[in-house]
Amino acid sequence: MNPAHGDTATLHSPIKTLALSAVGVWGRVVVVGRIVLGAVASFLWLSAAHADIIVERIEIQNAPPVLLLKGQFTQSDDPQALAREAAASGAKIVTFDSGGGNVVSAIAYGRLIRSLGLSTFQLRSGECASACALAFVGGAMRQAEPGAIGVHQSSFSPESTIGSHEAVAAVQAMTAEIMNYLIEMDVDPKLLQLSLSISSDDMRYLTASEMRQYRVTAGSPGELPASAEVNKTQPPVIPETSRAPASESKTTPPVAQSNEQKALEFLTAYHDAWSRENSTALRFMETAYGSAVEFYGKTVTKADVIEEKRAFALRWPVRVYNVKPNSERVSCSNTCRVDGVVDWYAKRAAGDRASSGSAEFSLMWDPATSKIVSETGKVVETDKGASQPIRLISQWYQDNSTCRGSIGDSPERTAACSRREALTPKLEAVGWCYGREGEYGYQMDWHVCGTPATPSTDVATTMKAINAPKARDYPSQGRMIGKTILPDFKGRDREFNTFRTRIRNGMSEGPNFAGHFSVIQIGCGTGCSGVIVGDNKTGRPSRFPRGGEANMYLDLAYQLNSRLLAAQWLDYDTDRCFIEFFDYDRTSWKVLSKFDIGTTEACYRDIKDNLQ
Repeated sequence: MNPAHGDTATLHSPIKTLALSAVGVWGRVVVVGRIVLGAVASFLWLSAAHADIIVERIEIQNAPPVLLLKGQFTQSDDPQALAREAAASGAKIVTFDSGGGNVVSAIAYGRLIRSLGLSTFQLRSGECASACALAFVGGAMRQAEPGAIGVHQSSFSPESTIGSHEAVAAVQAMTAEIMNYLIEMDVDPKLLQLSLSISSDDMRYLTASEMRQYRVTAGSPGELPASAEVNKTQPPVIPETSRAPASESKTTPPVAQSNEQKALEFLTAYHDAWSRENSTALRFMETAYGSAVEFYGKTVTKADVIEEKRAFALRWPVRVYNVKPNSERVSCSNTCRVDGVVDWYAKRAAGDRASSGSAEFSLMWDPATSKIVSETGKVVETDKGASQPIRLISQWYQDNSTCRGSIGDSPERTAACSRREALTPKLEAVGWCYGREGEYGYQMDWHVCGTPATPSTDVATTMKAINAPKARDYPSQGRMIGKTILPDFKGRDREFNTFRTRIRNGMSEGPNFAGHFSVIQIGCGTGCSGVIVGDNKTGRPSRFPRGGEANMYLDLAYQLNSRLLAAQWLDYDTDRCFIEFFDYDRTSWKVLSKFDIGTTEACYRDIKDNLQ
């Protein structure tokens, strides 16, 4: 529905243009004609599909409609169309479905929204990214779901012919305009600095705490007019044609939940409640169990179960429980069986004793009564000498990577963003904070609240929390028979001619990966390398998809009898070290999983040491 961030195409203007990316949060623009110092030039958005902002009504039962601004902000937009629609409809709320666009136009809409006293409200099921963020903060009151507002840094368009001095002048002028506007809207201008830490081909969707911190959101949901109470689980269907008459607007009736969905919702509520303070946790447990329960192999009364829960809660009053993503399995007939794996962290009331690990669980839940009728499980891993919720933090980083690293509304990204936002307050409740005062984006990390910044070096503890693929599960699909065939550097394989000596020497030593392949790593400077994989049967070389300056300190782990290859590398922009696992099927590389294992220091260790 929305264009990919970072796409460029030909301009829709016949005049000669100078392409320049807008500063920080707000997307790709084009400076038309001559840049004048001290003035903001005319900015356009580059896109394969030109789409001006249109205004649509979302009819709300027994309340004024919500106005939807849909499309890309362009120089030809008429913000007064919004004013006329607000006056005609009596709407008090504006929402968006926009990937960004013209910075000056977005600011104009934001100022108009503020002058009309309208509020802004954004669901994650829509989109408000890049320049749209400027229009959103014009709301007199502003509310947004976590992950609904996206920001990123600037970049030059490939078609740009702008000179360096003109670029600096334009950046300075637009930076000043944006910062003045943010201050005018009572938004912390440090938001601009945050955006600069996010690559232009990435998108940072703000968390709830970040939106509060930078005052992107303001006012409580209770202060918004009634028309803001849009059904979050089943948003209104927006007509695809521009501004359909209100009489034609339709909403999709709510879809009844299946028992499987209800069981999974109960499971989430159960572990969320058990992660809270004792009084709240035990109140939930009182309502969660039937009068008789098959409890770890014995039939007991609800009172027996609650007494055991109370005793445990008194011993371990600080608790975090979170189900591992995608570990849940549910099946329902008369009752629902829910199985899965939960990670936990708990602390004693006094002293420093802590407990951390993973456990399998199995619940039988009755959808007719919403009660647990059977419970069992077993501990599968514990962390000796645990001092931090490393498994929960590892979950958070994995979800954060998926949430930040994906664009659009894919189910995977939406689920990852939701899991991350649900886990954040659990970690905060047990004394862990994300980021410190003055830190931005790539500098931020989880730490004990109130402690100064220290490098994270406990990679071994992090790796214990990772369910890494095993080499034995990816056996080689063939083995080497006969002599190695070397590449044809003058013909078929001439694109690899620059590295012919290194490739010949590497392949001449015989295969070292996946039966009949040679992995050859070639340096390109300090901390920089690339990888060639040669097929010893056919002599054909190919490139491994990681390396160069984007993947610094690249280190590999692989075996002759397995298709599994692990790659460790550093992202300088975020100061994060990653390990990725790949399956090589002789023609392509399939990414199996990717894990954040720490800061730069983690990548200074050999991958084999980190994997132990």
